[in-house]
Order: sequence, then structure tokens, then C-alpha cells
Amino acid sequence: MPSCRHDASPRKFIIVRRKGDARAIGRLFHGGAPMTGQDHLVLVLDDDPSVLRGLDRLLKARGYRTRLHQTPETLFEEGMPDVPACLLLDNNLNNGKSGIQVHAEIIRLGWRLPTVFLTGHWNVQEVVSAIRAGADGFLTKPYDPEDLLANVAGALEHSRSRGTHHLDEAAARRLVATLTDREREVVCHVLAGKLNKEIAAELNLALITVKVHRGRAMKKLGAGNAAELARLANLAGLCPQRPNEAERTSRPHA
Repeated sequence: MPSCRHDASPRKFIIVRRKGDARAIGRLFHGGAPMTGQDHLVLVLDDDPSVLRGLDRLLKARGYRTRLHQTPETLFEEGMPDVPACLLLDNNLNNGKSGIQVHAEIIRLGWRLPTVFLTGHWNVQEVVSAIRAGADGFLTKPYDPEDLLANVAGALEHSRSRGTHHLDEAAARRLVATLTDREREVVCHVLAGKLNKEIAAELNLALITVKVHRGRAMKKLGAGNAAELARLANLAGLCPQRPNEAERTSRPHA
């Protein structure tokens, strides 16, 4: 069975027909070297625990950090990582959703998450749908480990080459739409320059609660720092009048 992947720039899918092709392609376009340290994360979504364990061992043996999920719900609950990341996605989930549907939700949320599909059963229509949706690869089980690693290297390089500067207003609004009301409120106070303890006092919340809301919001928005958070908020029109500004304009003049 063939599998397919593309290089990150320009976006172009390549059909991998023989074992080893993906390795050569990965070295050609991306160098094939894994990222190291804390500068990346490989997400894996597969409903088979044994597959998750096997992929976890393979990836960690090559120096990759992983985050494992058996359901789409936990993937979305933990949010978008704040470091370059990619997703290995099983297309045949047993919970009523397909990988294609999960990928569509990722796009709807505006997550910049290069995705490599893994499946034991596929058809041309599914592959075409994945390609049109911007998937970064499509591997057939049982896959060659080196082909998979080459796809991961390419997807992470693609992620690293993208950033919040590639977001448009519509994508930023989709990201902001994932926030709860309280998370939005906390974000607006953060952008007003307030410390966590000040936000806690103003909102009558425990300090740890503020930290949790702030951390979840940053993950959902994919913002790695305050500057990225501010740019996302401005693109999405979040906090048009920040809390401290509202206070100043509401005060009567002396």
C-alpha cells in the first residue's frame, strides 16, 4: 500500500510507494534530525493502547517528547501545545469519529497542528480529503518505523516554520471561541498588565484557580508568551477595552 507525505514549503504531497522513500524525502527536505530538549511535542491519538505504547517507545527512543491520547476529547481538553508540535492521528477510531472528522475540528479551532494520518484501512476519497484539508502525511499500517519518523521530522519542521504571525483574523477568532468566559476574563486582565495575585483579588478567585485558567487559555490559543497572546487577542478583537482602560474611562474627571 502506498503512503503519502509532503514537504513543508511549498506544500506538496508526495506518494511514498516503497519502504525507505519517506526517509530519503525527509532527509532531502528536512534533514531528518529530531528536535531535542523541550522545544517540541509529538501528539498521538489512537484508541488502541498497545499502538500508543509502541509509538511512545519508538518516538522517545529517537529523542521526541510525546503526549498520548485515546480519545479526541482528551486531545481537545489539553489544548494546543505552546511549542512546535505535530499529531499522529489514527483514522479509524472506535468512538464514532474518524480521524478526518477530528482533523476538521482541529482546523475549525484554528490550531496550527501538522497532522500525519495512520490507518490500516483507507480509500482514495479519504486520502484526497486529508490532502485537501492540509494533512502532512498518510501512512498505512503496518508502517515502516523509519518512514514514520521521517514524517514526524517533516511535520515538526513544518510546525516550527509556522507561528502566530501566520494567523489571520478568522483563525484567531476560532481560537478565542474555544475559551470559557472565565478564561477570557483572565486573559483580558493579563493583557492589562495585572499580576496573577491582582487578578485573583479582583475576580474573587483563589490564586491557583487564576493560574489554571491562565495556563489553559495559553494552551488553547497556542500562545507561547505574552507578546503572542496580545497579538492573538488583537487579531480576534478580544478585550477591545481592557479592564484597566475601562476603569480609567469610567472615572469622573477631577
